Amino acid sequence: MKLHIPEQNAPAKGATPQHPRKLKKWLASLPQANMGEITRQIFSAVRDLNRQSMPNKYRIENMELLREPTRNIFNNLEKYFINRTLPLPEKSQKIVNLNQSLLQELSYGYKIIVYEAANGIEKKVDTKTQNIAILRAIRYMSELLLRASEIYQPYPAGTWYDIHQMYCYAEQRGFHNKVIADEEYAQNKASIGDYYKQVMLFALARPTALRQSDSKRVYNNLSDWAKLTQLGTEAQENQVNRFFCARIDQDRPPSYLSMKDCDGSAEIRTLETSELVDTIRKNVNSAEDKQGKLAVGDQLSAETLQVLAMSWGVCAKRRFSRADRAGSIKAAIGLVNAAKEIAGKVDAEEYEAVDIKPGKRNQLNISLEAVSEDFKASESQVKTAYVTHHEIGNDKDGAWDMVAKGRVLTEAYDKEKKFQEDAKLGLHHEYDKHWQIVNVSAGGYCLRWNSDTTSRAQIGELIALREEEPDRSFAWRIGVIRWMQFTRESGLEIGVQVLSPQGMSATAQRSNRPNEEPFECLMLPGIKPLKLPPSVLLPSHAFKPSDKLKIRIADQEKEVEIQLGSVKEHTGSFTQFQYTSKTAVEKMEKEEKKKSSAKNKDNFDEIWSSL
Repeated sequence: MKLHIPEQNAPAKGATPQHPRKLKKWLASLPQANMGEITRQIFSAVRDLNRQSMPNKYRIENMELLREPTRNIFNNLEKYFINRTLPLPEKSQKIVNLNQSLLQELSYGYKIIVYEAANGIEKKVDTKTQNIAILRAIRYMSELLLRASEIYQPYPAGTWYDIHQMYCYAEQRGFHNKVIADEEYAQNKASIGDYYKQVMLFALARPTALRQSDSKRVYNNLSDWAKLTQLGTEAQENQVNRFFCARIDQDRPPSYLSMKDCDGSAEIRTLETSELVDTIRKNVNSAEDKQGKLAVGDQLSAETLQVLAMSWGVCAKRRFSRADRAGSIKAAIGLVNAAKEIAGKVDAEEYEAVDIKPGKRNQLNISLEAVSEDFKASESQVKTAYVTHHEIGNDKDGAWDMVAKGRVLTEAYDKEKKFQEDAKLGLHHEYDKHWQIVNVSAGGYCLRWNSDTTSRAQIGELIALREEEPDRSFAWRIGVIRWMQFTRESGLEIGVQVLSPQGMSATAQRSNRPNEEPFECLMLPGIKPLKLPPSVLLPSHAFKPSDKLKIRIADQEKEVEIQLGSVKEHTGSFTQFQYTSKTAVEKMEKEEKKKSSAKNKDNFDEIWSSL
């Protein structure tokens, strides 16, 4: 068996002590109050031990001794890069590289034990030790995948190959379903098969399309969900696009089973998720009355569960082909920012910079009724392939001091402070000027962030993109950010699904609250060829179906009254409602009354007493 591990040699003079008793004493002598120094020393010690040749009974004890102090380090490091705007500042990126490198080194320590046992390098390695080593190695590699997904970065090359190989080895030896204690596991015990199914499910959940906080929530729920899935060793044609498949001889994550996978190869492992998807959909239906409530702790919103059900369900065919395209594009991220941009509430100097007259930028020639029937979606929207290989950088100079003193926040803090100062001056739009088009399709865009500053992009955030129409006027495409991906080579890229090819800025006020401050909103016209009714985009968690609103279109005296209908889209940033105008509601009520009176015309009960 081949695994990605470093080469081991005889320990050099002054090397980290490899005897467990001496290592335990060394750990106790570390300066516990200095987090930067203890992180540096432990990282160096793990690297050193992984490159020393030693008996595996020493190695397994040493790795178990290192679990608790390294867990404390991980808990400290994650606050420097989790839930921060992307791309990360250089100093924060160094912390990420350190975190991932330490996870990689911990997995190395356990993989060395498996490698030497499987290849007969050390013959006296009992089954229990091998079981623990594989379990821990897959656990640390799954955490590496989690951390990479939280900042939308690819994972290191060789990760999936090693996971597949170790599971296959345990399966061949017959201990892949043997449960052992694991205090870091949600249920305090697990098997290699449990972890293998969990890491497969996590990859299939498409974490690049999840919010950062949702990635961790999904990861924490996998122990329960994995019980509802089934692993198999044979692929059949009737399972194509319904089951998932992993090729254990390749360095790639699982994907939908295809016809070429049904070749009778022994290198196939299938995963059936139908019971899991049915359970999730039942949970979504039961949570409909909680629509719009915030997710707390490990709780997942109904919207995220729907995304998971689609990711783990039957394969959806791609509807649109992509076309490469280059050039900058004007964007506005966030409902309020988009509404202001579309309304033309920006600085005059920006008009001069892009050579657009203020009066022309809002000439959309649309109404609240519908986009014309001869409308055809332009080749302008996106999804790109998920990049799977990435080399973790080795430049960690100065990272220890940043961890200890918190200086990693300095650059981000300065940028955030400047952003807040610009916000007071109405300069929000300056932060969305660096997007470039990578490719487009009839359903969306792939955009790249061309700046060293952080962007405001987040999964589920509303984004408005300005495109030039055939008549040389400009229209705003209204979309939602569906996925994000960051690589060193390409930088930050996002996938945008367009909700509507046009939109109008407006303000909304509840009819029963005349003194309430109006909310910024966007009105999306209906599209008859696609059978899409008109809708309105409103701030998330602020409104509910059946609310009656007064809508004032930007730069117009016109005010319309509407009643909110069903929810079409709901994220943590906005909610898209279908709606009915007040006149249409009154018309329907009259028709209902007519129908009711027609039904009762032959009902004579009310006249018997008068005869």
